Amino acid sequence: MEQRETSVVRRRRLRVELRRIREESGRTQKAVAEALGWSTHKVIRIETGAVNVSTSDLMALLHFYGITDSTVTEELLAVTRTRVAGWWDEYRSYFSQQFLNFLGYEDSAICIRQYMGDLVPGLLQTEEYARAVVSDYQPDGEQTDRETMVRMRRQQLFDRPHGPEFQYVLDEVVVHRWMGGREAMLRQLARLKELAQHPRVSIRIVPFSEGMYPGMQVSSFTIVELPSEDGVVTLVEDPHRDVIVDDPETSSNYISKFSKLQQIACPEGEVDKIIDPVIERMRLGTTV
Repeated sequence: MEQRETSVVRRRRLRVELRRIREESGRTQKAVAEALGWSTHKVIRIETGAVNVSTSDLMALLHFYGITDSTVTEELLAVTRTRVAGWWDEYRSYFSQQFLNFLGYEDSAICIRQYMGDLVPGLLQTEEYARAVVSDYQPDGEQTDRETMVRMRRQQLFDRPHGPEFQYVLDEVVVHRWMGGREAMLRQLARLKELAQHPRVSIRIVPFSEGMYPGMQVSSFTIVELPSEDGVVTLVEDPHRDVIVDDPETSSNYISKFSKLQQIACPEGEVDKIIDPVIERMRLGTTV
C-alpha cells in the first residue's frame, strides 16, 4: 500500500535510531554530553524530538559512536539536509510545534484510532460544529477561522487513495450534546451516519446502558499507527494541554484500552440505532 512519508516521521525515525545506537554502545546521555561538550539537556531534547538535530550535531554524534558505514551515515544525514514541506507548514506562526508534528504523523498514518468521551472527533466534525467548538474557547475570530480551516483540511484524508483506516469509539453523550444549535447538530449527526458507511471508517458508540465503564476514567486519546518500521504515537488530551506520547510501552497500553472500549461499544455498523432516535427527538424539539 502506498504511504506518504512526512519530514516529521523521518525525523522521528532518526531520533529513535540515535537513541538505539547510544543504548547499544552502553553510553548514558550524560556521558555523550560530556564527551561532546554539550549539556545533558541537549542530548535529551535531541532524542525526545524537542529540537531537531542539526547536520553538524548529527555528524558529531555519528563520529563519537564510531558509525563509519557510508551508506548508513548518508541515509541519516539526508534527514537533516532535506525537508519535505507539509500543507500545515503555512500555519507555523499560529499553532504549537507539537500540534504541527501531530498533523505530520496523522498525514503519514496507516491507522488512526480515537476515543472521545465528550465531543465529536475533529476529523468527523462538520464545519458548523467545528466552528462552534473552537469559538467556545477561542475569542480571536481570525484564529477561530484558522483552526476551523485546519480541521476541514485534515479531512481530506478520507478521500485520499490508499489513505489510513479510521476506528472511532465515542461515548453516547457525544451525540446528545448540542453544539451550534439544533439544525447544526442535526447536520453533524447526519455526517456521522454518512462517515460510518465509509469503507475505511469504523464508528462505535458506548451506550448509556453500559453505565460506568473504564473509558470514563481516562482522557480522550488518539493512537496514530505509522508504517511498520516507525511504530505508534499517541495523543492524550488533557484539560490544560494535549501531550504526544512517543513511548512504545505507553502506546501499547492505550491500544489495549481502545480494544476494551470497542468490546463494550455497539457493534460496528449499528450506530444508526443510537443516532436515529436522537435525530427524531431533535426534530420534535425534545431531548433525552
